[in-house]
This record gives sequence, C-alpha cells and structure tokens, in this order.
Amino acid sequence: MKSKFHYIATAMLLLAGSGCNEKEFLRQNDPNKVTDATFWKNESDVLSALAATYSPLRPSLYGYWGSFTGIQDINSLGDDIFTIPGGEAATWGVASFTNDENNSDLNDVYTNIYKCIHRGNLLLSKIGEVPMDEAKKKQYIAETKFLRGLAYFILVTNWKTVPLRTVPVETTDGYAAPCSPEADVWKLVVSDFTEAAAGLPAVRDAKERGRATSGAAIAWLGKSYMFLEDYTKAETTFDLLTAAPYAYDLVPDFEDNFTDRNEYNQESVFEWTFAPLGDQYGAWGVEGANSPMYNYLPQFIGPPSAGGWFKYVPSNYAVREFVKEPRPAGSDTKFDKRMYATLMWKRSVLGETDTTFYDNQPFERMWTSAISTIVRLHPGTKLDTVTYGRFLIKKGTNAWRNVKDADNYWGATPSTANYRVFRFAEVLLLRAEAAAQNGKFGKALEDVNRIRRRAGLKDKTLADLPGKAGMLGEIDHQKLLELFFEQNRVYDLRRWHKTAAELSLILKNREKQGANEFAAKHFVFPIPSSELKSNPKAEQNSLWR
Repeated sequence: MKSKFHYIATAMLLLAGSGCNEKEFLRQNDPNKVTDATFWKNESDVLSALAATYSPLRPSLYGYWGSFTGIQDINSLGDDIFTIPGGEAATWGVASFTNDENNSDLNDVYTNIYKCIHRGNLLLSKIGEVPMDEAKKKQYIAETKFLRGLAYFILVTNWKTVPLRTVPVETTDGYAAPCSPEADVWKLVVSDFTEAAAGLPAVRDAKERGRATSGAAIAWLGKSYMFLEDYTKAETTFDLLTAAPYAYDLVPDFEDNFTDRNEYNQESVFEWTFAPLGDQYGAWGVEGANSPMYNYLPQFIGPPSAGGWFKYVPSNYAVREFVKEPRPAGSDTKFDKRMYATLMWKRSVLGETDTTFYDNQPFERMWTSAISTIVRLHPGTKLDTVTYGRFLIKKGTNAWRNVKDADNYWGATPSTANYRVFRFAEVLLLRAEAAAQNGKFGKALEDVNRIRRRAGLKDKTLADLPGKAGMLGEIDHQKLLELFFEQNRVYDLRRWHKTAAELSLILKNREKQGANEFAAKHFVFPIPSSELKSNPKAEQNSLWR
C-alpha cells in the first residue's frame, strides 16, 4: 500500500487537501467557504496544509519533478541524452539553448515552486495559533522548512537571484519584492535545511512513508555546501548519513531503484510517492479531489511500440562512457551492470545474447517503431547508430515489467512506481567529490569503489586515479553512469566547468544539442516574463539583460 497526496482547492491561495496515509487522508468539506477564521483549528488542518505544501513540488506532469516540464527539461540540458523535437517548442527551446524569458515550461516550474513557498510561509505563520502537541508542532515546522528550503534550492541553482519571500503574500503590494543576491538565497536554504535536519525524525513509520526525514534534510544540506564549494562542511555533513541513526546502503540490484518492486528501500533518501489514485486521465496541472497520482514519466521515454511518446535517446557520449570499461572475463555480463537497467539495445551487436522487451518484443521491432520519430532529430544532432549499434533508454520506463503497451498513458495500468529523488549512491559520490577536494583521496576511493562494486566493476587503486584530477575524473564518469537521466547532469556540468568558454567546449566535444548556441547566460534561466510583469521590483538576471 502507498501513501498519497490528494488535493482539494480552496478559495485561499492555500490548497487544503489530503496528505500522507496508507488509505485516507483529510478531506475538506465545502472548500469554497474555507477562511483563516474557519481553517486553522486543529492538527488536522495543519496536516492538510502541509500536504498542500508538498503538492506543487511533486505533480505527475508539471513543476520541477513533473514529467512534462521539469524532469523533461532539466534532463534535456545534460550531455547524456538527445532530445527529439516534437510538439513542445518550449522543451526544445531549453534543450537547444534557444529559450528566453517567455518559455512556458520554465514559467510552470518557477510558478509551482513559489506556490510551495507561499503555502509553506502561510503554514509557518499560522501554526503558532493552532492548539496541538508542541512536539508535533515543532516537527511540522521542521518539515515545512525542509520543503521551503528545497524550493529555494531549486530556484537558486537554476535562477540564482530570485525574490526572497519568507512571509505570506497577502496583498498585491506585498508581492512586489526585488531579486535577492544569490548569497542571501543560499543563506536561507542552509538555514532551512539545518533546522529541518534538527527537527525531523530519522525514520518514518509505514503510514508516513514518502514524507521528509532528517536524512533527506542532511543530504540536501550537504549538496548545498557542494554548490557553495564549502567542501569541508559538505564532507562532514554527508558523514552523518553513514552512521547511526541512519542505515542507508546500496541495494544489491541497481534496477530496484526504478521499479515498484522495492520502494522505500535502504538506498532511498527521499522519493515521491505515486499510486493508483484519482482519475488517470484527469486534467493536467489541476489540483483537485480527483487529481491523478500516477507516474507518467514512462510515457515520455518509452518507444512507440510500447505505447510511449518517445522523446529521448541516449547520447553518443553516454553510450561511449558505458562501454568504455568491460567487466572482467567470466562475469555474467560483458558491461557495467547498470547499463542493462539503463539502456536497451540489440545485444548481439556487442557480443552478447539478444533479449526481448515489452511482452517479448525484439529490439529491432522497438527500433523500427521509433524510426519515424528519430528522423525528427535536429540535423545538427549526429546520432551514431554504427559504432556500437542503436540504443534506447530503459531507465524510467516500464520495460522492466515486460508487459505489452506498458508505457502507454492511455493503457489500463499506468506506472505507479515511486520516483527516487535522492539516493544514497548520490550521497556517496558527492562525499567522494568533497573528500577529493579536501585531499582525502583514500576516503574518496572507498566511496567510489562501493559504487563500482555494485556495478560489477573491479576496484580502482590510488595509482589508477592519480591526484585530484584522476579522482575527480573517475567521479565524473561514475556520476554519469549512476545518475543517468536523474536530473543531475546539468548541475554537475555547471559546477565543474565554470566559464562559458570551458563549458561550451565540453558541450561541443560531447555533441550536445545546441552547443553552438550556448553562452554565459545559459548557466542560469531567465526570470520569467510573468514574474517581471507582476512584480515591479524584480529585475531580469544580469546575464539575460
């Protein structure tokens, strides 16, 4: 059984609804009559408001973790995939570095994030008036600050300078706020995550699974320090997650992180819950009593023969990185184990026995179904189907189910697999990077080898990875393979290659779509035109003026 977030609109900017419970959560009767005077009465109201605060961050289709906008667009910016232009001009604009301040996808992400912030600020401003157990109240405050910190983390890593709002916006004049310096936004992010880590439980009981824990707050706090290049604090923060009361570890089977077979496992630091709830064909982007709670990501990735809309293929660079290090002779697979959970291909081309997918479809059938879509690739995208053969993406699809039409939005059984947002594997790789930056190469090597062992690769030695450059190069390689198509790659590229000239050269060498269009301004997104029109004090980011 899964937790759920079930939403009902009110006349307030706050959306009251149901939240985490195995079966039921709170329902608000006659929501159009909800006001401050009638709403904030008890703990149930606080819990309902908290569920509404989660809502804008984890929709099935819109927002930063929405399949249609955030997941689609953020992944398109990496060097590990090629995006196939289709009916979504906004997505192609992001993928090819031709977006501007009017891009509708980025506006959706930005707007949803500020919805989360407003609801969190409203909850924080009202919870003091609610008669309830003080210990529970402190925990709810910590959980709300986690969500606000997460929202501002997304904003500062994508837009840098943004309006900093820490109290509810109650008037039009109150909405007007200047864009705060990046350092001030980071200060709030660190403060919110620090307070959340101190106030949240380390483990949730079964009916609360999917809600934030102190481990999740610590993980994002450590990641924040990585962006701030405070590697000492980052390393010591990540160290906390490797000792009691935490019991995180890598699951033996890498693919268990992307199916519904082993959810809330020991590798999951934070994940969004999906479940067979609501109207699976319900209106997109609408929060209501019957909003769909399914995971629609497979629809966007899967090949047409599996019912998918097929919007991505792995890049040439990603394929080269996967095949560059075969496993030792006698292994049960020729290549890195992660490759088999991440990609699909005709295995005999690379010297292995062919397999089938989606109710025993051979790879050739899947590829044939995809050809009419692949031809839409921009002429500048040189998809290499010769050197190592042809590849499709498996991670994030329902191919693991081996069911016909498994990726079809209109099918009888859309995906309900949870989306793992932060995995312990990422913690290990970030800690390895921090340790390497701090000159602790032995410690970094231990974390890297934990990742390599699960992938079926031989341990590396310090001699194999000489100095900081050698170690960071291996961490780069492992992050690409481990976190492929998990909304991480673009941020690593931006962190590691700090000038436009350097990053432009990297993107060109790796055949990234739109690399010739890349300029310094593409290190950030422009403040959306909707914000500039409604907020007279906001100014466009200096790189985009």
